[in-house]
Amino acid sequence: MEAMPDKDPLETTDWLDALRAVQQHCGAERANYLLTRLVEGARRMGDYVPPALTTAYCNTIPADREAKSPGDRAIEHRIRSAIRWNAVAIILRANKESSELGGHIASFQSSALLYRSSKS
Repeated sequence: MEAMPDKDPLETTDWLDALRAVQQHCGAERANYLLTRLVEGARRMGDYVPPALTTAYCNTIPADREAKSPGDRAIEHRIRSAIRWNAVAIILRANKESSELGGHIASFQSSALLYRSSKS
């Protein structure tokens, strides 16, 4: 998703300065609380706010210093593929009785991609 052009850079600067001031004077916890409440308020008013795509996790090991995986990537890929197909089959079978389970396959797919090595 492309960023929209800033129609009011001065207002944006004011908001960012206010956030920076809260962080400096009250701490990151307070700034996070305010941002969470702001997002909740926007959603209650009907504004679309995309879900967070990142976590607070920060990898402290540079990618070039990470240990190489000793596994067989081809076999690991086949296993992951079989697990995904199995998950699809389970959801399709369960949906014959009730369609309330459809989100589980999306959750599985998301976690499968999250844990997948970027080099596989």
